[in-house]
Amino acid sequence: MRILLTGIPSYLQRTVASASGATVRHKPYFDDIRSKKDVIEQVKKIANTGNYLIGEGAAHALKDHDVTYVPFWHLANSLSQPGAYDELSQAFDICVFASANLLRPGYSADLEASVFEKLKMPVVVMGIGIQRKANLRDDLPAGTQKFLDVLRNKESYFLTRGYFTSEFLKEQGMKFVRPTGCPSLYFNPDGMRQALTKIANPELVESQNIAFGGYLGSVADTIVDAHVLLKPDSTAHYVIQDEVVVYNMSIVGDDATPAYDAPSGRIVAPLEYKHQEKWQRKNDLHVFFDTNRWRTWASQLDLSFGRRFHGCIITMQAGVPSLMIAVDDRMREMLEFIGFPHLEANIWNREGQKKAYLKEFLSTIDAQATIDRYNACETNFRTALNDIGIKQPAAALAPQPVARAHEAA
Repeated sequence: MRILLTGIPSYLQRTVASASGATVRHKPYFDDIRSKKDVIEQVKKIANTGNYLIGEGAAHALKDHDVTYVPFWHLANSLSQPGAYDELSQAFDICVFASANLLRPGYSADLEASVFEKLKMPVVVMGIGIQRKANLRDDLPAGTQKFLDVLRNKESYFLTRGYFTSEFLKEQGMKFVRPTGCPSLYFNPDGMRQALTKIANPELVESQNIAFGGYLGSVADTIVDAHVLLKPDSTAHYVIQDEVVVYNMSIVGDDATPAYDAPSGRIVAPLEYKHQEKWQRKNDLHVFFDTNRWRTWASQLDLSFGRRFHGCIITMQAGVPSLMIAVDDRMREMLEFIGFPHLEANIWNREGQKKAYLKEFLSTIDAQATIDRYNACETNFRTALNDIGIKQPAAALAPQPVARAHEAA
């Protein structure tokens, strides 16, 4: 099948040089990232580096087909170009739109509505989810309602991040709706299963080589988490995803200030952000614009502990146990669907004896049940694609044989 993949990209979009009609041209290299300006520009291009996992997961799920990633900006720029959409319709059989929290009060999907209204082929919306579900039915922006109206009236398929989004879309009259989870969950299933076998281990509370994720620049929660788990002479490794453009984390210096060491993924310029004076541990801040480098770095860790869904998922892809702290509707919907053990932020934040609480929590996890749930979700995801006509390998549709959790090293 000839698939037009668009929407949230993998990190490979950084090599896109130009696009014309149905043809996308790539550079044979990535642009260097060194200065303060480079770092901020690269984060702005993806909005949140965790999004790279969504695009990567979507592309990987289609890998047995003839797939071309067409940047969404090119589709938008082509709206007024005569014949552009006719060329796209002739070149592709179906469009897969990699999505995330598109259904939210603060975002109007006018441009998406215009593109898909003009695109004369079936559309698969993969990974769509809801942000701030309270009153969404009353507060849905007009552009997003138009987007849904367009897709209701054409051949369309929705693979959602969870159950609530599925029910919402069914209420909107969508015909093919399946809760499948975020496509990033199925990028490296063996690594994910390996990570799940290791999480039911209370001794993880003694780990010192830990990746943290959260919202530095906004709240001090992650600093508290690091102090709970790390000894005074340990270093906290924190992974930035969007803080330098959203949460008032500032890189000190002018645009040309050397700020980034690409081999290590470390921010090397001084930073300023709210609550940083609360740190009582050494800390290194990292950011990654290449998911392979991110996974390679993560593979050396003992644990990922954090408030960012994809910051933990990429660590699991590398086979390292991760424990998430659910902070909002987005995370809760995804975690409820996939069944991963997690902590609730409002409970964890109030807990007075955090380390003892965490040790007890880890000791009660049923790793095998978690793996079994994950296997069922992966089969469900592959089956949904197969039902749409995006055929999956037979082995991917079969139940996955895995080592029992207690056999993991």
